[in-house]
Amino acid sequence: MSTHQTLGHHLQAFGEGIDSLMKDYVEESVLFTPDGPLTGLASIRVFFNDFLTKSPPGLLQALTVTRQDVHGEFAYLHWKAAPFIPFASDTFVVRDNKIVLQSVAFFGD
Repeated sequence: MSTHQTLGHHLQAFGEGIDSLMKDYVEESVLFTPDGPLTGLASIRVFFNDFLTKSPPGLLQALTVTRQDVHGEFAYLHWKAAPFIPFASDTFVVRDNKIVLQSVAFFGD
């Protein structure tokens, strides 16, 4: 599996639920968020579970990737979920088909 394929699964997993989403991470994964870094599967699961369950209705359906760049094990996504999140970006490091490092930034209500 390539970085492209791992990101493809990651984006698809948002519609499949938290268990599918968590398959992209390992215990050593680090997720940098606007509230600080999260390490390990348990804390990353809480972050994504909150995002999936506390987002306003329609946000996930409005999510659109507007740019995706991949260079080896590094990837960058620019996305939005208008009108909820007008700008967001993620940066990834993917090794052995797992996201080992991710940063996320988004602006919205």
